[in-house]
Amino acid sequence: MNRHHSNPGKNLITRALRAMLIFLAAWSPAMGYDGKPAPIMDLIPSDALVVYAARPYSFLMGESSTQPADETKGPTVSLTSIVGFLNAAGLIPGDGQVYADIISALPLLGRYEHALALLDVSTKLVQPGGDDDQPGRQKKILRLDKLQVAVVFRTGESCKPVTEQLYRVMSRYTNRDVAALSTHKAGEFEYQRLVDDRLKEWAVWEWGTIGDSFVLTFGEGAYDRVVSVASGKATSISRNDWYRRGAEQTHVRDCFAHWVTDFTQLRERLGEAAEGRVARVAAALQADDIRQDMWAVGIEGRALTWRRYYRRGTEDVTRLYSDPSLYSKDHLRIVPDEAKHFAIIKVPTRWLVDNLPRAWVAAQSESNYRKWQTAWQRLEQERGLDIGGNLIEHIGETVILFDYPEHPLRIPFALTIAIEIDNGRAVSASINSLLEAWSRYLDERAERNKTVLARVSVKRDDEGIWYIQAAIPGPALKVTDRYMVISWSPQALRDALRFIEPEKKARR
Repeated sequence: MNRHHSNPGKNLITRALRAMLIFLAAWSPAMGYDGKPAPIMDLIPSDALVVYAARPYSFLMGESSTQPADETKGPTVSLTSIVGFLNAAGLIPGDGQVYADIISALPLLGRYEHALALLDVSTKLVQPGGDDDQPGRQKKILRLDKLQVAVVFRTGESCKPVTEQLYRVMSRYTNRDVAALSTHKAGEFEYQRLVDDRLKEWAVWEWGTIGDSFVLTFGEGAYDRVVSVASGKATSISRNDWYRRGAEQTHVRDCFAHWVTDFTQLRERLGEAAEGRVARVAAALQADDIRQDMWAVGIEGRALTWRRYYRRGTEDVTRLYSDPSLYSKDHLRIVPDEAKHFAIIKVPTRWLVDNLPRAWVAAQSESNYRKWQTAWQRLEQERGLDIGGNLIEHIGETVILFDYPEHPLRIPFALTIAIEIDNGRAVSASINSLLEAWSRYLDERAERNKTVLARVSVKRDDEGIWYIQAAIPGPALKVTDRYMVISWSPQALRDALRFIEPEKKARR
């Protein structure tokens, strides 16, 4: 419980945020979803920067939602047990335990309706190693200044199991010597506050029940903002005119999950300190003039629909990326009959493959940005790669998604993804070169940092399947003649490939 106390200055805010992620995935209240459209967005402030909301997994699967989640479903040996064994064997040291805690708790995210909102964020420029200006020091670097996050779970009448799990998670990251817990009241709502001497003054945890929901916030003032909305003193996002129009256009009322991003406010809140980095990311995504964006995943029988509503400049645009009436039989043939849900999406895939990595690099610090640019250029020169000609130009605009094989722990969005390509040999050569380079980079970094146990690595098996190894084998990828296929584990990918490459199975 006190293992972080010996080094109180090291990445404390990062640990606090990780603890929040673990809590989001770990609690398991006794009350189930009652099937009624819960006004969970009525608790989210209208000016939230980013919001993600999702129904319980039972909604997606069409199961009865009037009963509590069936705890008997799933494997006898859970992922939590496996991670516990690895930890007991000493294979998950230090920060690896944080990663393992998050992974082992993910299955519970799909059981209950929830919303996650970024309410505010700001940045500042500081001297390396401190906040104060010091002559002769190197150029200032960008750091997080303040953050407000709110999480809302629809728990029903009892939230005792929620608070029990919350205290269990908090105990891993704090202790009585550095933390203080107190009770407060905002209007008619009573809530708890946790402060930690090692964190910034604004980095506080607050939680309590509001109506039939349990609310957890991080950041000074975040809980008060949710209470103001619940009390009618502030406007909720569900009453925001643009959100209401978007919700109607994307059929949010009947969807499984949706998310909203207010790019205009993000740029304003991040401020001048982050202006250069924000501009680089926006340019990489060709999204300089996108102001607000909403995506929604709906259900029509077995088909998943993907709708989007966004404001570019002064124009609001509605797009349907997955229309079941237009599904091609050629692509439908690779969807297993056992898949409970699937979608065939028409998206600018080449644009995504080309621009998303650029945006990720653009989001790095100035020094890392230059390093990544240099490394990428060296890779192209040493390998003779033409990423545009050998990879991007061979990617089509069709993406097939399906939930086969079903994840044994029922994790939402644990899908198999098949991206259409027109030259398997060229794409395979490019992917192999890129992942070999990434594998070397991760191994070299691990050696420099003296990381040996449970380090993240990229591996390739005898069947040409690439996968990420981080204590437990993770996402896997393989290039076939017609598709670049990704699934949630190497074995899941092998199972899916039986339908995507039936001719190879027959030859065997």
